[in-house]
Amino acid sequence: MKTFSLLSLARPLGGLTVAVLLAACAGTPRQPTVSYDFGLPPAPAAAASSAAKPLRIGETGGPEWLDSPALHYRLLYAQQQQAQPYAANRWVMSPVRLFDERLRTMAANRGQVAAFGEVAQPLLKVDIVEFSQVFDSPAASRAVVQVRASLYQARGLLAQRTFRHEQAAATADAPGGVAALAQASDVLIAQILDWAAAQPAQ
Repeated sequence: MKTFSLLSLARPLGGLTVAVLLAACAGTPRQPTVSYDFGLPPAPAAAASSAAKPLRIGETGGPEWLDSPALHYRLLYAQQQQAQPYAANRWVMSPVRLFDERLRTMAANRGQVAAFGEVAQPLLKVDIVEFSQVFDSPAASRAVVQVRASLYQARGLLAQRTFRHEQAAATADAPGGVAALAQASDVLIAQILDWAAAQPAQ
């Protein structure tokens, strides 16, 4: 694909036009970048649940396009196959790592974390499939988070299930998307931990 620079596009218009365009670009203030995390984690339970099953927590995985701090959105009314990043809004780290930290925190709050060396305990592995803010129209958006949870024991795969949650965003912008994605993640993590605790040991 042939590309054109600002100078090549402006050259036919004369040197004065080039100078005006460059001055305009130089004088445009850059919008400051705003970084987000998932906010405060849910409060720990007063006591660990009697139904809690100790789990080893594996490292959360995800697709390459989520392996950056970019905050992604999709325009369903325009091009839903394209996950686009906000220009001036981002996560403090990749959403995969943020989800991983939240999973470990919530599991610990429930008393569901076993030492990784305790190989007799099931291993929970979560892989993120989708994690983006979806715009159904310019004025309405929602968070869509979908993950695949796998539970392993010494003999191999014990159970596997796909979890998905959609959370309406209060506002159709980056702050609204961030809040909805964090809420959706907390809901999914709670569901995953409940599911893992309900699986019979092999």
